[in-house]
This record gives sequence, C-alpha cells and structure tokens, in this order.
Amino acid sequence: MRPIGYLMQQHGVRLRRPVRAYDRWFRRMPAEYARSVLDDASVSESIVPEEDPNMVAAIKHFRSLMALGQEARKPIFSLTPADGAMGAHSVAANAAYKDFEELSKELLRRMAGSRSPRGEGIAGDASSGPNNGDGQGKNQ
Repeated sequence: MRPIGYLMQQHGVRLRRPVRAYDRWFRRMPAEYARSVLDDASVSESIVPEEDPNMVAAIKHFRSLMALGQEARKPIFSLTPADGAMGAHSVAANAAYKDFEELSKELLRRMAGSRSPRGEGIAGDASSGPNNGDGQGKNQ
C-alpha cells in the first residue's frame, strides 16, 4: 500500500491568524508525516504545509453545519433550506459541496498514480456545482 498524502483540518482563526497551539502542530505535520509514514528522515523541518506535496488538502471545520447535518442525518453538503440551512448556512453548504468535490477529485487523481502539482483539475471535467443525483443542481 502506498500512502497518497494527508489531510489537515483548518482550525478556528483568532485575530486573522490561527490559534498559536494549533499552528505549531500544523507546521510540524509535513516533517512528521515524512518521517513516520514515509520513513523519510531527510525532509526539512522548515517545509510548510502549504508547500508540502504530501498534503492533500486543508479541510474547513464547517462548525456551524455539523449540528444541522447530524440532525438531518445528511452530509453537510446535502443540506437544504428544509433542513435549516438558510441564508449563510445555505451558502456554507454549497461551499462545502465544492470543497468536498475538489477533495474527491484530488484523491482520485492521487489514487490513479499521478503526482502533478495540486490545484490542477481533472482535464475535461465540466461539472460546475452541487448535484442531488438527478442531474440537476440541488437548489433547482
């Protein structure tokens, strides 16, 4: 089995920067992943997660949507106004859909063996937003 990378969860921000304790752990992850998972002690301690090719993504915490998703027994990206996702929550649910869609594509790309730089989408992909399984956007 070959590891395809790691995910980090973005933590809350205070005064426009991450909480200091979290930031220390976040910054240690690239070297620790290389040492502990890849058995590569040659990775520099100074590499930052944003520049680490092993970091698949930093996932938002979506705190405000978690309770709604649990109550509705749905993934947060499938929440609708009927579930209580109105206004800013609806916008956040749509953003979650896009974030998880990008994450899924990146995971599939990595599983296929390609190691091109992050940020490049899958060629020929024409999808443009949330889908509820019937071929139409979830808010239509």
